[in-house]
Amino acid sequence: MKALHEPQRRWLVMAIALAWRAISSRSAEAQDGQGGSVVVSGAWARAVTPEARESQGFFIVRNAGATADLLVSAWSPDVETARVLERDPISAGAFRPPAEGLPILPGGTLTLEPGGPYLALNGLRQPLGSGNMIRVFLRFAQAGDVPVELRGHDH
Repeated sequence: MKALHEPQRRWLVMAIALAWRAISSRSAEAQDGQGGSVVVSGAWARAVTPEARESQGFFIVRNAGATADLLVSAWSPDVETARVLERDPISAGAFRPPAEGLPILPGGTLTLEPGGPYLALNGLRQPLGSGNMIRVFLRFAQAGDVPVELRGHDH
């Protein structure tokens, strides 16, 4: 095999370093919060204008345990109220707080996403533009409070 010239060698070393950094940072971002057997990942919030006082938060919850858990509520020092909402099965297009919480079965996942259940963030105390972060605490029936940082994204 032909020997690499210096510029090719530098490029190859840089490419390997960048690939390693991407892999390393990806695994660090893969988990945004954990409590007991509950793992929260993919956390983000809808970026809003500086004057806006409301946003929505989204994330995935995985239950790695052998018993079911419930996402019962949320709170944050960065907002006046944080509420978990789900689609109202009776009123089309409306959302409501779940009666007892959103269930996460053993080995299962719960996805809060646009158009589905989400975290309503009302009374933002600081701007939530793209790249800004707020801290929320998700309260689970079994796992307790799990801290998660929601980074503003333009979606």
